[in-house]
Amino acid sequence: MAPLESQPAFTPDTCSSGAGGIDWSATASAGAMSAFCGIMAGFVLAGIIVVIGEKNPPGGDGHASRALRLLLPCFIGLATASYLYALVSGELVCSRAITEQLFAGAILAGDAVVVIVALSWLLPAYGRDNNDTVGFFRGLIQFAAQFSTLMLIVSSYGFNNSVLHHRAAGWTDALVWGTGGLLSAAVFFFWWKPLPAAPETSARPRHQTETYWRDEVLLNRRVRIASWATLCIGGGLAVASGVAVGISYDHWTSLSPWLVDLLGEVGLLLPGAMVVAAVWAVPRP
Repeated sequence: MAPLESQPAFTPDTCSSGAGGIDWSATASAGAMSAFCGIMAGFVLAGIIVVIGEKNPPGGDGHASRALRLLLPCFIGLATASYLYALVSGELVCSRAITEQLFAGAILAGDAVVVIVALSWLLPAYGRDNNDTVGFFRGLIQFAAQFSTLMLIVSSYGFNNSVLHHRAAGWTDALVWGTGGLLSAAVFFFWWKPLPAAPETSARPRHQTETYWRDEVLLNRRVRIASWATLCIGGGLAVASGVAVGISYDHWTSLSPWLVDLLGEVGLLLPGAMVVAAVWAVPRP
């Protein structure tokens, strides 16, 4: 009987030795990031409980329901990101740890914007939309969305160069920045684009005014799409991170450049789509 082929000897690599030109320890920061995501998830859960238990003023139930639709998937996403970061803190394979952190960070970046959009829906729900408060929140959302997009670009760029030991092809770096620029432009466009006018129909009931159509039909549909995008994209990134954990260490010694580029684009495009969907669903003054 032929002897089984032995695997190469395993040498732990926690990104702390600087081997291979990797000068960032994903495992060292994972514990703090896990705690940070857990704290954010706790705040979101407290907000959900308050919104459910507090009675809305007349006409505010619909706005509060839209806030809840966004807060619930955010709580799931942030709790999942906390768990994924905790897994990274125990990693002994540096390139695998960087990959897992890419996906966990993508969930955090997307959910951070969705939380602010959810909070903005609580303003009309509780009658706090006077003195252009909604307009201020819209500006805050634009800033947060652009900042999160920039952080996603930097994360994807850093992932490619860290795993490939600072030898990523120039065109791949240009692709990351180009994709990020398109996402940034999409964030601004969907934030700025005016809402379409209500369709003219003689069969519309009297209570279906322009405001009713805007909030209860158009924006309600957008919030539903944004909430499902948050849930599905966050779940997909979590599954991808779980798959990475289950891949044997010997497959991480030298990843193909095309695979690294693909993972970097996934870590940019998917959470970027989540951010764009959230900005598309912001309330209007």
